[in-house]
Amino acid sequence: MTKSESLIYFCLSFVGGICMASFFVNSIIVEIIGLIIGLILIGAFYENKIIVVAGFCFIFCSIGMFLFGFNLFKIENNELIKFNNKEVIFEGVISNDPERGSEKIQTTVDILNNDKKLGRVLVFTDKYSPVNFGDIIKIKGTIKVPEKFDNFDYRGYLAKDGISAIISFPEIEIIKSQKTFIGKVYDFKKELEQRIKDNLSPKLSSILEAMILGNDQMMDKETKDKLSKSGLSHVIAISGSHIVLFSAMLFEVLLFFGLWRKQALLSSIVFTLFYVFLVGMPASGVRAGIMVGLLFLAQLISRQSFNLRTLVIAASVMLLFNPLLLKFDLGFQLSFMAVLGIILMGPIFNKWLDVIFRGKINWLQEIVAMTISAQLFTLPLLISSFGYFSIISLFSNIIVLPITPILMALGILVPILGPIVAIPCSFLLSYLMWVVDFSSRASFAIMKVDLPFTVLLITYSPFLYLIYKGKKKELEFLNG
Repeated sequence: MTKSESLIYFCLSFVGGICMASFFVNSIIVEIIGLIIGLILIGAFYENKIIVVAGFCFIFCSIGMFLFGFNLFKIENNELIKFNNKEVIFEGVISNDPERGSEKIQTTVDILNNDKKLGRVLVFTDKYSPVNFGDIIKIKGTIKVPEKFDNFDYRGYLAKDGISAIISFPEIEIIKSQKTFIGKVYDFKKELEQRIKDNLSPKLSSILEAMILGNDQMMDKETKDKLSKSGLSHVIAISGSHIVLFSAMLFEVLLFFGLWRKQALLSSIVFTLFYVFLVGMPASGVRAGIMVGLLFLAQLISRQSFNLRTLVIAASVMLLFNPLLLKFDLGFQLSFMAVLGIILMGPIFNKWLDVIFRGKINWLQEIVAMTISAQLFTLPLLISSFGYFSIISLFSNIIVLPITPILMALGILVPILGPIVAIPCSFLLSYLMWVVDFSSRASFAIMKVDLPFTVLLITYSPFLYLIYKGKKKELEFLNG
């Protein structure tokens, strides 16, 4: 067993431990038992490499379980909880870039007491509030601890971002505005948003802001509902494909301007991570950023990259910093399942589609295979979360995905070149919205399904068998 194989087993055990604590059992006794078993295996069979690796797997599994429980307990039992339903006056610092919507602003505030952080709250305020990242503020309002509603664990959803409570439309007094490096980055983002608004109509600019800068607050609810019904929400939201396209385009541009390959790779890693930060670090974007970084680093040291291994390592790194993502962030779940589907089922569907395409229009064949694979693997999550899925999404994705790279490239250039690229960008955005409107109006666009998640998984047995038979060697050691 090689070191790289051992690393993957450790990562899988760590993620498995978080999964156990998230959905099955979260007990300190189980964690201690796993730790003891691991130490016994390592101590008693230290000369047997395979058993030693198994021992470390038990330990990493226990660590994963502990980290999930510890992070959840820390957020759900901090000092702010005792102020539930009480009016409070606190000082705090705005800890993220305020999301400015058409009706309100939402932001997170780290509550302070003598420079000690008590906890984090989500604050809703009016759309004209002048708050900015890094502002030290005095806040007066009623604290509410979020609760579950309609089978949605809102408290857990906020907990993944370190948020313990909500304060809606409080009185806010800005004590001090301070400009940090991060604040200047967010100011740069606002300038880009304003340039997009200056060059496009309000409706199209709101779509492009969501697609390029991760700001979907300016989109109206009707547009969001249409995107969901048409199965095209992922095209607008910052996703892994956006990050990959950005890094690939950047790499080619840097090569065009004369950088050596290694210089271009290193620069692409830095700028890609900066872009992920700029758009708000969504789970799918962070995952893609990590994967792109690993891919480029592998090329720097002249080694091949393994897709499944890269995916496992990316998941482990993200969950190490925030183990609550696995249970409470649907975007995280959908992102990884979509990529897993493309890696495992994409080649299989691509081979089956040879019968239809017969070696012609290969790019369309690839798009169809990837779309089916991603949607197939995300379908159980979508059904269990929303109770429906979009039937028309395959059609809408096939006719939209080919223009996505061009649209994204033009969208990035709109704030820089202005009207020169705004006209073709407007044309493509209008085409995208036409597809969204048309597909969302179809009477058969949505199918409601009321099935337990376990039943949905059972229906996937044939596909899991196909994967096992077709990629048995690949799955053995996760060699992409």
